[in-house]
Amino acid sequence: MALDQMNRGQWNRRNFCMQAGREYSDGEGQGPNNAVSEACAVAWSWLEANWLICRHPEQDNDWYIPTNRGRELNDRAGVRSLVEGEQLPDHFLHDSFINDVRPLFLQGRYDLAVFEAFHRLEVCTREAAELGDELIGTRLASRAFHPDDGPLTDGEAEPGERQALMNLMCGALGSYKNPQSHRHVGLDAPEAREMILMASHLLKIVDSRR
Repeated sequence: MALDQMNRGQWNRRNFCMQAGREYSDGEGQGPNNAVSEACAVAWSWLEANWLICRHPEQDNDWYIPTNRGRELNDRAGVRSLVEGEQLPDHFLHDSFINDVRPLFLQGRYDLAVFEAFHRLEVCTREAAELGDELIGTRLASRAFHPDDGPLTDGEAEPGERQALMNLMCGALGSYKNPQSHRHVGLDAPEAREMILMASHLLKIVDSRR
């Protein structure tokens, strides 16, 4: 593909994949490296599926141009932020997590993001149950969701379900909030995402009991 075409932001999928395959061929006189060409084709499909490139409106089907979204991602850090953002879409989260928890996750501050999520769960549980500040963590959850007289328990649910929800709330705050408070855990993105989604789900339950 001609360099001036690349500079104008016009890319040909077939030419690009074949050129990459030739550059990484197995040896002189050998054909293009099919594995490299295939990997480029997969990457190209990913770019199109994520609205970073689109078909050129005035060229044949194999010609593409970057979208406005694609032009904004002009370095590796931008692409990494996009990928990590897709790992934690805001439409999966409780509204209160979007401005505080999600930005921490996107910055790679996974321990802090998880702590903030479960701290928010704790604060909202206390407010919804109208309990005092002296109750924290598992003590707060066991009082708020006590199966007999907890202010946030569902009196119409089966006793076993009420007990199970109290145990779930206690286990979540005890297992995921407290370790973040007392030591550096060193979470990776998949672990943090799962914990944040759990906190989001539990916070929606709290909201439903207000």
